[in-house]
Amino acid sequence: MCHSKHETEFGNHVNFITGQNGSGKSTILAALCVAFGCRAKETQRTSTLKDFIKTGATDAVIQVEIQNEGEGAFKPEIYGPVIIVERRISESTSSATLKDHQGRKVVSWKTDLLEIVEHFNFFYKVTLLQQVNDLLESISHRGAFYGSGFG
Repeated sequence: MCHSKHETEFGNHVNFITGQNGSGKSTILAALCVAFGCRAKETQRTSTLKDFIKTGATDAVIQVEIQNEGEGAFKPEIYGPVIIVERRISESTSSATLKDHQGRKVVSWKTDLLEIVEHFNFFYKVTLLQQVNDLLESISHRGAFYGSGFG
């Protein structure tokens, strides 16, 4: 991977990630997938998590902050208004931690993480990412073939 530090802020509802080829759209989706527990192979980018470490670096950290307020909050008495999912990857190991809004470790990741993914209806598997990319490429080619495309 080639990203040293990247921060993306998503809105509360539907979000679209757009940009030129090579701008990092798939990297953002792969990072979210890894943060939420995907295996490296499920990202369709690599076979081992250590390949996500930037060349020359000793580790990689993916941190996702989830707004956790209102009627749909997940265990707000434990996590508070923000749930922090942190995934650390080194050459020899990887770990994931769930933290509360103050950054305190709450529980090991496997216990609540799947519940969080289901609770918030996160689509974290990137196995369909290639299908989406293929569809977009097809639409793009059709647009060029038929004329104006998305105008």
